[in-house]
Amino acid sequence: MSILYRLYFARRWWLLLLPVLVCLALIVVDTRFAYVALIVAMAMVIISMPLVYYYALTQESRWSILEKTATITDDGLVLNFSSEKMKEHLILWQEIASTTAINNCLILRFKKNSYTFLAIPLEAFLGEDELCRFVLDVRHHIGQ
Repeated sequence: MSILYRLYFARRWWLLLLPVLVCLALIVVDTRFAYVALIVAMAMVIISMPLVYYYALTQESRWSILEKTATITDDGLVLNFSSEKMKEHLILWQEIASTTAINNCLILRFKKNSYTFLAIPLEAFLGEDELCRFVLDVRHHIGQ
């Protein structure tokens, strides 16, 4: 969830703060706007919750949390899951938009929706060389 917030609010952080700041500026006019600012802040949190749950329940989000191995092929990235319900899934190179590193994860963002992604922990790689080879292979295939 923290990665989703970081991806979304890195560009739109001011949208969350704008109504609260307007109310705080209006405190000069009337002190009751302090209460309104608190109500608006709570409303913004409540309004953002459906966004969080929508993206948290996508199939791609499940890929990030299930135990898996990833293999690079000519067609795409093959995810082999240890779960009985999900055996194998191929992510075509055309579906991947970009790669970025956030905190301790490598993020593969998908074209399907700008806020769907696959998070791969950096600990999953044996070393920095393997991580660099993986990122270079992915970027080569997606043309980044």
